[in-house]
Amino acid sequence: MKPQYTLLYRIWHWTMALSVIGLLLTVLLRKTFLSWHTNSALIQSKLAESGTEITAETAKMIAQAIRAPMWEWHYIFGLFLGISILIRIYMMLTKQATLSLFVFLEAPKEEKIQRAVYLFLGFALIVMAISGATLYFYEDLGFTKEGIGWVKELHELTMYGVLGLVVLHLGGVFMHEITTKEGIVSKMIHGDD
Repeated sequence: MKPQYTLLYRIWHWTMALSVIGLLLTVLLRKTFLSWHTNSALIQSKLAESGTEITAETAKMIAQAIRAPMWEWHYIFGLFLGISILIRIYMMLTKQATLSLFVFLEAPKEEKIQRAVYLFLGFALIVMAISGATLYFYEDLGFTKEGIGWVKELHELTMYGVLGLVVLHLGGVFMHEITTKEGIVSKMIHGDD
């Protein structure tokens, strides 16, 4: 039987997984600890307590500067997401992987839900990568900041879909590990060849 979890497959999987985790963590930081809305008000009030007055605009500028390095990490994780998508395309072109749509269509009835999650996750990650790259290179692509708003909304909406699908994927892996496909996590780390 041909090995399912080859070295290239595992490299692809873990590059994809780590990039998605990194992307989701940077968004979590943006929405919580590094939110410029919260931090600019905090900066302004703490400075006022010490007798230093600054404008709301200056406080916003400082708060945004504090979180700027986090965005650099977001871009790096986005680049790795793009690389993992290219690895998957290479795998499909060299017949080391099958297009998820075909896998879904050919799957037995009991595997349809699992294959649908993989199909939608793959599609959502492609949308995420393309919309993220469009946001990053919007000026080079001839967009204005105002004209790119719909892409930002699509990118953020897709992120919620990815988050839900990742939770479903992890739940499915856990269920397989304790029921029908014992050792699946070990094979994804060490391979089965």
